[in-house]
Amino acid sequence: MACSDLVLAIVPAVNARPRWFDPLGEPGPDAVTSRALPPVGEGLRALAAQRGWQSHLAAGDLHAAWEQVVGPQLAGQTAPLRLQGGVLVLAASSSLWAAEVRQLTRMITERINERLGEGTVRQVTVSVRRPKSR
Repeated sequence: MACSDLVLAIVPAVNARPRWFDPLGEPGPDAVTSRALPPVGEGLRALAAQRGWQSHLAAGDLHAAWEQVVGPQLAGQTAPLRLQGGVLVLAASSSLWAAEVRQLTRMITERINERLGEGTVRQVTVSVRRPKSR
């Protein structure tokens, strides 16, 4: 992402805000009392929406919060691999854990959608990925 893309995403949000002063120097009733820019997150989310990157942001949020979503025991044996088009692909450390995840699919989907927004995950698939031996 180029810096100019971020600037182009933030500038419309800044311009849409009321001015902090009017041309005559009198603050209006809707005047902003500081020159604060909108949070960078607003600009990044606007850019992501413009470029169709929302699922990438959601996947990053999910990866960061995985243990909070599924709990420490399940998080220790599973990991989100990707989230694309509403399909979440998970890795499990064994076929036993994959079977456990399949039983908990509804609960996992609900918790993720509560956290990231309804419809973020519509389907969960699980594959067994054993760690490579050294």
